[in-house]
Amino acid sequence: MRLDILAHSTKGDRSGPPLFLVHPLGANGSFWDGCVDDLAPTGLTVSVDLRGAGKSPDLTEPLTLQHIVEDLESLRSALGLDRIVVIGCAVGAMAAAAYAHIYPNRTRALVMSNPGMRIDGNAAAALLDRAQRVRSDGMAAIMPSAVDNAFANRPGPQRDAYARRFVAQNAANYAWACVGASTANIEAIEVRCPTLIIAGHQDRLFGVDPARQLAHKIAGSTLVELEQGAHFIPYQTSAEFCGRVLVFLKSLET
Repeated sequence: MRLDILAHSTKGDRSGPPLFLVHPLGANGSFWDGCVDDLAPTGLTVSVDLRGAGKSPDLTEPLTLQHIVEDLESLRSALGLDRIVVIGCAVGAMAAAAYAHIYPNRTRALVMSNPGMRIDGNAAAALLDRAQRVRSDGMAAIMPSAVDNAFANRPGPQRDAYARRFVAQNAANYAWACVGASTANIEAIEVRCPTLIIAGHQDRLFGVDPARQLAHKIAGSTLVELEQGAHFIPYQTSAEFCGRVLVFLKSLET
């Protein structure tokens, strides 16, 4: 996969640690719009469009965690940044952890929201089926279930706005992203940087068990479980998410 620079938007300055914001499958950098105003005062926020999303280059092969890590590192280097805080949601959190594993000297800290440990057989088969369906019949073929699963007990304008962006994306790109996500597995990672893990009890897709496994695996990590948190905590409850992250970032200064 050719490493063009990912499309991205920035806010804040370089007075604090740079924050790389990695969106989940099916989203783009705008996923973090509700967070950047709260996070930018701590330093530079970098909201990325992963390959095949937003304004980044189209996909021509599956988007694996390794590809995402390579793209993030290429962007970090191009921006002239040293050590970054990598913040991701869902599969984006898995990619963030993979980055911390592969580039420990470039990772100041890690924040994982709604992480999975691996995409197991049934979930992988569902993603491959989803990829086939959107290639044949477009994004509408997997609606509304593809969005409703992430918005458990959260109907309303926020869900509807997300759904409009979701269904408008390029179906071929989304299909390649699904195929790549079907192979995601971070069971073998080693993370040694400060780590915050945030999970939601209303998350129908990953739940709290993978987060607990990761907290046990990553020495010194902090686990936060939100009783009302669904699958997209940074998007759905951005104020609470940012509050937890800001406390964590403050702890890095001591």
